[in-house]
Amino acid sequence: MLGIRRKIMVAVDGSAVSDKAVHEAVWLACCQGGKFKNKLYAVFVKADRIRDYDDLFARGLSARTEDPERWQRIVDEAFLVVRKLAAEKEVQLETLVVDGSPAVSIIKLAREYDIDLLVVGSTGKGAMKRAFLGSVSAEVVEQAPCGVYVVRA
Repeated sequence: MLGIRRKIMVAVDGSAVSDKAVHEAVWLACCQGGKFKNKLYAVFVKADRIRDYDDLFARGLSARTEDPERWQRIVDEAFLVVRKLAAEKEVQLETLVVDGSPAVSIIKLAREYDIDLLVVGSTGKGAMKRAFLGSVSAEVVEQAPCGVYVVRA
């Protein structure tokens, strides 16, 4: 890292794949040495498409709810792992919650915060399924203004 501070952003959604990406992002932020501490941004995008929260629905939560308390529980759960790991490794963390399309929002925030590296999870779905459903990680890789580290499930 040559003694410069890096800004790393990780996309979180509370899924197992997201948690795996968080582990990688925290490791990248804390374990690269250098004179200056890196900063980690964790972003949760409140999307309005149900399939974006498949892992959360298994726990009885619905993306269609407008109940602020329920959304707060979803967000708190999504940030649970990154908050814990960042605190353990003494990584400076800023959490962000935005509304919108996951890929578009992540790319916009990466530009806005001048991010050096994006870390995203990928379920590794095949090309056929991705053609019908789309892929947040694929869109981020194609349009990101910085490097992208894709963590496979």
